[in-house]
Amino acid sequence: MSVKFEKIGEGSFLLEILGYACPYPTLYTVKALSKLNPGSLLEIVTDSRPSCETIPQTVEKKGCKVLSVTQIGKALWKITIKV
Repeated sequence: MSVKFEKIGEGSFLLEILGYACPYPTLYTVKALSKLNPGSLLEIVTDSRPSCETIPQTVEKKGCKVLSVTQIGKALWKITIKV
């Protein structure tokens, strides 16, 4: 189980949440969003398939825009969000 949050470019951040089941990936996402400025991009990498539905629903309720949800491995997904 691991959580990593880092800046990957100007206004662009990566949140990697591996080994956690719902609701933890969503909770870590909300915590990360609270640290970002409007217009920032957040890329979330998770191995929790249900989070591909719960994270987008939650962040859209908070006024963010989900740009993509992509499977990037056998059991790995990337969710890209604009704050």
